[in-house]
Amino acid sequence: MEQLFKAIQEIARQNPEGFTVDLTTLKKVTKGISVAYLETQDSFGEDGLRRVLNHALEHERKVGGWLNEENGQFYFDSIRIFTDLEAAKRFGRENRQIAIFDLTHLRLVKL
Repeated sequence: MEQLFKAIQEIARQNPEGFTVDLTTLKKVTKGISVAYLETQDSFGEDGLRRVLNHALEHERKVGGWLNEENGQFYFDSIRIFTDLEAAKRFGRENRQIAIFDLTHLRLVKL
């Protein structure tokens, strides 16, 4: 777990604009629609990253990160990847998300 924690910290450092990564391969996810789980909402800092990793390892094994420019905090999410926009929107609403991210077209989709 500690190795994975350090690897994600380094990925976040190298990608301050944000990232989505598969924990199994540590490769970027570049296709699909990324939707965060409610359980890992508002996760930032070391404690937040540990919580996200624990959740992701028990679920989809995908983690996203992004810099909140309003408060300067780097947030982490355990995420699920969808290929169907309507299913992604439905899951996003169920998980009280205000937006989801289309990785294929690099666009934010507000809910």
